[in-house]
Amino acid sequence: MVSSLSSCSVSLCGRLIGKVIRLDVTDDGISVSDRSVSENFSFKGLNETPIFNTGIFGSSLTLTHNDRRIKYRFLKSRDARRVFESILARILSQSDEHISEIHDFFYGSAINNFLRDSHIIPLSNAISSLIRLYTPVKDRLSASAAKNFADLCEAYPIEIKAEDLRSRFEQLRAHKRKMFFDSIESNPLTEQQRLAVIRDNDRNLVLAAAGTGKTSVMVAKALDLVDSGQLDPNEILILAYNKAATVELKERLCKRAGLAGMDATSLPDVFTFHALGRKVLVDSGIKPSISKFTEDPLELKLWVSEWFSEKMTSDPEFMKNFIGLMYIPVNVFDFNTKEEYDSYISDNEYRTLQGELVKGYQELLIANWLFLNSVPYSYEAQYVTKRRIEVEFDYRPDFHISGTDIYIEHFGIARDGSTAPFINRVDYNHKIELKRSLHLENGTLLLETYHHDWTEGNLEARLTELMHESSIETSEKDLEKIFEKLQEKKVFEGVVDRYIKCLSAIRVESLDQDSILSRLEASSIPGASKYQELLSDLHDAYREELLAKSEIDFDDMIIRATEQVDKHEFKPPWRYILVDEFQDISMARMQLLQQLVNNGPEPILTVVGDDWQSIYRFSGGKLELTTRFEELVGSHSLTRLEKTFRYNSSIAHTAGTFIMENPEQYKKNVVTSVISDTPQVYLLDSKIDNTNQLELRTHQIIEKILQNEPDAKIAVLARYNYLLKNVRQHISDSHVEGEIKYWTFHSSKGLEADYCVLIGFFQGKSGFPNQNKEESVVEALLPALDTFDHSEERRLLYVAMTRARKKCYILGDPTAPSEFIIELLSPKFQLHIGSKTFKEQYRKIFKCPHCTTGYYRLMDSEFGKFYSCSSGVSCQAKPRICEKCEAPSVDQRGRSVCNNPNCQHEIKICSLCGRPMKLRDGKYGQFWGCSGYAIKDDQCRHTEKV
Repeated sequence: MVSSLSSCSVSLCGRLIGKVIRLDVTDDGISVSDRSVSENFSFKGLNETPIFNTGIFGSSLTLTHNDRRIKYRFLKSRDARRVFESILARILSQSDEHISEIHDFFYGSAINNFLRDSHIIPLSNAISSLIRLYTPVKDRLSASAAKNFADLCEAYPIEIKAEDLRSRFEQLRAHKRKMFFDSIESNPLTEQQRLAVIRDNDRNLVLAAAGTGKTSVMVAKALDLVDSGQLDPNEILILAYNKAATVELKERLCKRAGLAGMDATSLPDVFTFHALGRKVLVDSGIKPSISKFTEDPLELKLWVSEWFSEKMTSDPEFMKNFIGLMYIPVNVFDFNTKEEYDSYISDNEYRTLQGELVKGYQELLIANWLFLNSVPYSYEAQYVTKRRIEVEFDYRPDFHISGTDIYIEHFGIARDGSTAPFINRVDYNHKIELKRSLHLENGTLLLETYHHDWTEGNLEARLTELMHESSIETSEKDLEKIFEKLQEKKVFEGVVDRYIKCLSAIRVESLDQDSILSRLEASSIPGASKYQELLSDLHDAYREELLAKSEIDFDDMIIRATEQVDKHEFKPPWRYILVDEFQDISMARMQLLQQLVNNGPEPILTVVGDDWQSIYRFSGGKLELTTRFEELVGSHSLTRLEKTFRYNSSIAHTAGTFIMENPEQYKKNVVTSVISDTPQVYLLDSKIDNTNQLELRTHQIIEKILQNEPDAKIAVLARYNYLLKNVRQHISDSHVEGEIKYWTFHSSKGLEADYCVLIGFFQGKSGFPNQNKEESVVEALLPALDTFDHSEERRLLYVAMTRARKKCYILGDPTAPSEFIIELLSPKFQLHIGSKTFKEQYRKIFKCPHCTTGYYRLMDSEFGKFYSCSSGVSCQAKPRICEKCEAPSVDQRGRSVCNNPNCQHEIKICSLCGRPMKLRDGKYGQFWGCSGYAIKDDQCRHTEKV
């Protein structure tokens, strides 16, 4: 039986109103009994000093235990006071130990270590309870308890004082580890790098810029944890983006550990996510067999090609769907401005089954229908006579049925004669009438299809009807022949590549049938259900192939590893997890990471990344995990690495200003060790003598660099490999001596050179950037992209520019400038504009007046030089070459005028056929006669008065 130190019961008044209660103070706590019910309160659970009050009907005692407040009334006053004093005595007797325990908790959490977010609330609650409990008796505390209590009161509230406590720790830790930070890398760590190493919140985001030494932070962080005795190497996990990065990190760790006098044979584990997934599975008792599809992309391509081939040559409906899904349908009426439409057409090619490039989606459908139904045709062939309905353009009907005088024109009008918003309805319909009259005049048959045939779903029926009425025989082509044509034109290979990307996106994003459909519909992909059906069939076949061979791919490995951790089949041993290139992490990898954190020994997670260099969305990279880190990952400490050791202030300004045009990127103030007073980013013309000679121009720049600096390291960079291949061949053939590298923008990440030459900045499907919609389905399946135009391509250019240590040269075509070139011409980017051809007044000379995006480019052919619009098939303007200054001479009604304002030479041309007019002598005097008069097969007898 526990003896009572003091006790009390209710007063007479309390008994009269029915209260029967007794309080006993024992060595173990406070016992309260009320008739048959009793309750015990430990002294340690008291949150506040008890409150004792006396009154007419007795005394009261208020206890707060585990944040529960209870007031006992009508107690005998003398006994209640003894109970109160006994409780105070017990509180004071445990005060030294209690306050010391919380003080140790505080020092361990916030003074001797970086204060973690997860410790703030427990620490705050503990100190708050301590303050309420001991403040009324603080004058009766022992000297040591009073000092510790004062420390805790000064640090309270923790939520407000947290940053001050962290700052104090950072300063003390930086001082204590100064020698280590000064020597662990080849150069002393910067202040920002030291902070990145020191900060050990639950979640830490280290936000870098190019060349700011984030790998140094990874190495220093891992080695500091070991060298300072905080952790054993086997308690640290380092995750790198790919195998090459893993090798580099291991080598750096080993080298720096050895130089620091550490045991280089006992270092933290460095894995790729895939290698980690494999380890988790093996340690869980699963021995994965990796598919050859994962290890050899060519094997995957062969398998996908065979799958499509078999389906297409045996199933007419599948073949029809395959062809129908090759291009994304586009409705010209959906474009509000000519500029929108021109940009779209410039960047998107429509290539028929027969191999022609056509101007639009509906023309593509007509051409493919003719081919599939064995109707021989030619696209936009010269009409039987040279005539012009539109200024500068010879009349070329859309289709000519071979061997006949039958033509097909597809008119872009609705049933009521209306046109797309940016096309003049009256003018367009007038031209239709002129075309009809021309055919009547020349005895040719014009067959007409209309925009509304397509929108109403009747285009094929209309074509069938027209062929029948015109006695043109049709017959369905054999599936094998169709497939052969697709292979011959390399259309099949391109589409297969696209579907492989779709399959990869489905795998990396773990999409089921419903998810595929919802993403396609969310991106407004026409025919979403048909795409979903095809992709689901392909995905099911892929999974069946893996299952049949008892194999898994890398995506399976990540997903299954995550499941094993979640089911506690694998217990993560790591107390510290470091992740490199976090900006490119996929959702599947993030889920594995979260399971490691949630099921591990309360590990600290530090991720290092650069949102400005997020360029791997095509492999599942989810940038928003970085840009929305607080929301998606959790509260964290943010450290910015803004001092770069690679490039100078000029490159930093141009690249930084350019990337921060996107408001969704983090703002950074990049500081450089090399200050340049003049621009070191050069914008140069890729043409020589008005002719596009990219390879020779690149060669000239390289030669100039090597003349001034023979040992210079030079890199040529492009968005696409084919450009590099052409330049590399030219440089090789020219026997240029020097260290020259060739990198795509993607492969250049992590690399650097003294001088970088960036090429490929022109308009069109293979230009940079472009709005090619061929990848729309892939884009819809990939992680969501930030809404800013060309955001990932913008980051790609930032990566490319920041590879240069000294100078960066950008080669652009001023007569077909990409959107980025036009943007970079703004003074705020501070480029050195190295050619007058980029000046506005010069570019106006070559601007095509017939479209909004095109410029005239001087081309070479076997028949000589000629100008052509850079918009390609969407604008077939071919102005004359001015005979005076060789600038473009643009045809108007009855004359052709030089576009050069300093020349403006003009010649008279025939208003019917566009040929030059000649001044002739007649019996009534001089007159203008068409030069086509002498052409026997297509004579033009047009004349005009002088």
